[in-house]
Amino acid sequence: MIAWQERTIEQRNLLNPAFCAIAVWHLARGYRTEATELDTSAVGLPFALAFVGASLVLRGQTRDQLPRTITSSLATWVNDHPLERSAVAKGVVVLREPVREALLFGAQHGLLSLDGHRLEASNASSRKINAYLRASSGEVRDCMRQATFVGRWLCKAGAPPTVLALLGVHA
Repeated sequence: MIAWQERTIEQRNLLNPAFCAIAVWHLARGYRTEATELDTSAVGLPFALAFVGASLVLRGQTRDQLPRTITSSLATWVNDHPLERSAVAKGVVVLREPVREALLFGAQHGLLSLDGHRLEASNASSRKINAYLRASSGEVRDCMRQATFVGRWLCKAGAPPTVLALLGVHA
């Protein structure tokens, strides 16, 4: 882990634990929403998909290439966006430490909890997160809106091993 003072300004701003924890919270909320609609028994975001979701959401160029509806299949998107597929796979590796820090931060501050191998977003945090978003830039709000979308989309994409394989992520 790189000491905080040795991180670049970009790392401190975009990849700080609080910001990333809120992004993962939105991923988990989106996943839960879709899992509930699909009436599945497991509604928590699979742990591995937190890293995939962060890679899809935190890189602006990839975020801009995401489909507009969750009915678009991940397999089709991967086929249509081979460079983004590669960027997502690399992003999972690059973001490993920031996402781990975010998960710890989120758990310590009551945003996230781990249930087996699944992440749950705390309902109690909604008001604080919404207040944060109201005071945030449009880009931050867009990032979190897309995180919710990606959580829903990943829920429909299949089992975590399938998602990882489609994106070329090696566990």
